[in-house]
Amino acid sequence: MIAPELLALMQSRRSTRRFADRPVARADLEPLFEAARTAPSATNRQPWRYNAVLDPALRARIIEAVRGKVDALRAELAGSEYLADLTAYGDFFHEPLEAAPALIIPQYRLFPDAIAALLARAGRDPRPYALADRMPSELCGAAAATMNLLLMAHAAGLAACWMAGPMLAREEIAALLALPAPFVPLGAIAIGYPAAETPAPARKPTERIVEWNLPA
Repeated sequence: MIAPELLALMQSRRSTRRFADRPVARADLEPLFEAARTAPSATNRQPWRYNAVLDPALRARIIEAVRGKVDALRAELAGSEYLADLTAYGDFFHEPLEAAPALIIPQYRLFPDAIAALLARAGRDPRPYALADRMPSELCGAAAATMNLLLMAHAAGLAACWMAGPMLAREEIAALLALPAPFVPLGAIAIGYPAAETPAPARKPTERIVEWNLPA
């Protein structure tokens, strides 16, 4: 693939919330994880892992956990003028998960801050130099891997929506999947085959997101 083709693929990817009534098999998803594992990570720690949920019963329990948290949030806001704001999008936290035949739960883990540990061993105060507080590189690496996964899904004809809303039930999802410590869920991905074409969202133009620092 040459650069213009790759750019066109990226530009055509969408976050899709409507899925066809068509099953997704393990073989459909395996190339996605091969793509994910090519991502860069700090000191090549590869701090990511994934759960591919193809079991309908387990998927239903995850969805129910998310729906329960949304209901609790609505109850918390009952009688408030802000309840309508939640109602406008709260169902989006679980509806795509219900529509998709499969779920992917990305995860990441944090590693001890090597710079902070080095300073501590030297008897110095590590706080001014603690990289983990300034940039959680493991989270960045897992996000990069998941973006690779999403692009590969699109290239394979699949549709996906990576969602933060289900993390209202992060602890419940971790328990349902028996996630090993210290891995933490990084959202949930609804995935399947598209039911219809998803319109392109508005994007900021390049000139609004790039500051060129050119030679004098």
